[in-house]
Amino acid sequence: MIGALVALYYPQSADTTGVSGAGANCRITHVVDGDTVDLKCQGSQTERIRVMGYDTPETFYADCPAEKMLGDRASEYLRTLAASTPVTKVERTGTDRYDRILAQIWLGGQDLADIMVSQELAVAYTGRQRIDWCARLASSGNN
Repeated sequence: MIGALVALYYPQSADTTGVSGAGANCRITHVVDGDTVDLKCQGSQTERIRVMGYDTPETFYADCPAEKMLGDRASEYLRTLAASTPVTKVERTGTDRYDRILAQIWLGGQDLADIMVSQELAVAYTGRQRIDWCARLASSGNN
């Protein structure tokens, strides 16, 4: 019974990538920053999503110019990616302290976290401790 209700709420995709699930009828409508998006799924309201698995530098409250610059690059890359690559899967896991939905998102069959980390626009992140982007970027010579 529960499986049938889940299937009704999250219809399966007919896509040929081998990935199906909740994201098959969803699209990213707005990129807030490199790790936060607005997601609209068929038959539901737009949701503010904090994408799980990675962290990008801040854009609105950056602590140094290097953090702002990399955060802007991550946001722009995600905008371009979201405009050209379909959402193929979404796995929601709860909410954060800002009432954003926590979820993993797959674009074109690839985990968005893996994509952003591989482009060196983000670091893998489990949500435990805030990253000091200014110190990190200064130690890598990007400040």
